[in-house]
Amino acid sequence: MKRTGIIHAELARRIAGLRHTDTFVICDAGLPLAPTTPCIDLGYRYGQASFSDVTTAVLSEVVVEHSWVSRDVLTVSPHVHRHLEDVGLTPEPIEHELFKAQVLDVAFAVRTGEDTFYANVLCRAGVAFG
Repeated sequence: MKRTGIIHAELARRIAGLRHTDTFVICDAGLPLAPTTPCIDLGYRYGQASFSDVTTAVLSEVVVEHSWVSRDVLTVSPHVHRHLEDVGLTPEPIEHELFKAQVLDVAFAVRTGEDTFYANVLCRAGVAFG
């Protein structure tokens, strides 16, 4: 049994399976996903599990070399963007339609119960060496 870190078996397996340049998204309860996208659904009611809690846990275990957010988060939900910076990301703002299109090709999605507009981050895995 694991002592620390993520104990959700499917989420831990997906994180461990990431390879350099794979992408994944941590998203709010409403982000549209492709029917074929593997989704680890952590939302159990609106607001829980929160985007903040999930991103803090996941990003503490993953090397992220680049990340993106919808440009709209900067004005509609700036606290979400500040939180991402606080956990070490410098997400690139892009148009929301482009964000949604890029999400269609992710290795997996982590759906939260977050009910805040644009509380989503698309991440590209990096490497932990060199």
